Amino acid sequence: MTDTAPELLNLDRLLRLFSGSFLIRISYYLLGFINSVLLARFLGAESYGVYVFAMSVVALLSVPTQSGMPTLVMREFAALQANEKWGYMKGLALRSHQFVALVATAVCLCAALWLLVNPGHYTPDKQTALLLGLFLVPILSLGALRDAMLGGLRHIILAQLPESIIRPTLLMSGLLLALFLLPVTPSADNVVAFYIVCSLIAFVSGWLLFRLRKPAAIAPATAAFDTARWFSSAFPIGLTAGMQVLNMQLSIVFLEFYSSDAEVAFYRVATLGAGFVVIVLQVSNTVVSPYVSRLYARADMRGIEALAGSANKLIIAATVPLVAAIAVASPWLLKTFYGPQFSAAYAPLLLLTAGQAVNALMGTVALLLNMTGHQRDVTRAMAIALVVNIVLHSLLLPRYGLEGAAFSSMLMLITWNVLLWIKVKQRLGIRYYV
Repeated sequence: MTDTAPELLNLDRLLRLFSGSFLIRISYYLLGFINSVLLARFLGAESYGVYVFAMSVVALLSVPTQSGMPTLVMREFAALQANEKWGYMKGLALRSHQFVALVATAVCLCAALWLLVNPGHYTPDKQTALLLGLFLVPILSLGALRDAMLGGLRHIILAQLPESIIRPTLLMSGLLLALFLLPVTPSADNVVAFYIVCSLIAFVSGWLLFRLRKPAAIAPATAAFDTARWFSSAFPIGLTAGMQVLNMQLSIVFLEFYSSDAEVAFYRVATLGAGFVVIVLQVSNTVVSPYVSRLYARADMRGIEALAGSANKLIIAATVPLVAAIAVASPWLLKTFYGPQFSAAYAPLLLLTAGQAVNALMGTVALLLNMTGHQRDVTRAMAIALVVNIVLHSLLLPRYGLEGAAFSSMLMLITWNVLLWIKVKQRLGIRYYV
């Protein structure tokens, strides 16, 4: 695999890279859909809502634990490999793992202490599910670092296998056994415990893949460190990631306090359905990220322009039919697979789909800014979107419930993407659709 600009920007090559990643991503979403159906059937709406809330807490606690390190590692690994700076690559791998392990320990201990001292209105089952979920924070965060290292080294398909294929496949297998063969008590804490086992297996699998694929030059190199620059670069990325996760989980948090566990489950199903809209955008980000970083390291802005233009054409071509399919087929899918009570998810699904459509059609705006050192612009845009989201949730969710939460999230996505698109034009000076 050579790194010349013409090869990097060739549409046929981009399509080949997309095809492998797309198969991984569509498999991930299909497995997620199947698992959500199995969870709804196995647990019922109320207990499924408890499970969803526990996983939302895990996602929120993973934000300070990761602090933007995976995105930084992917960007830096791509640039360091291009310049053959193996010592710094080794040092970054070591320092990022030290940081994540230390912060994960502190975050989980504090969260466990708070849950034990202040159980609040949580039932024993919900408290147990939350406590078990804390074990996932270091496992998932360290796994994200490993994925980032593989992605930065341009092993794009391998980087996605553990979390996108191995873990959800194991979860699906366990749920099928629990539903049809094994006498397992249908409770949220049991499912969280099994999810931990699946995550550990996926983590070990990813570690073995990295061991097999890491450049031979890393091992004999002496670790070199640029810790101050790495941490200063990771902070705005981590702040952005934190606000992004909060934006995505805000509805679950509000629904937990203003509504029932069943409505939390309905909203989760709606977000899963709307997530299909951004499949190609996510594939694009995964494939394009290391190449944008390498091109920017060579000051090749025209190369970045051509690469972004080709990626955006693919995104548009795939997103429009996906949106139409979701709008038409969702009522039947919800009733048939989840059950009649999950028809309540249809209206929020349509609103979230509209927001994700704008997110997809605006293209790789956040990626372009993050991979070219303009991460602070992404942070500012996300901060504005978060304020909009919190205000709208506070005003609309108590009165309009699921639809109010979905409408707030839709406007948040639109606000964020418009702000980022403006900054891409200002900072990079590239034609965005070419």
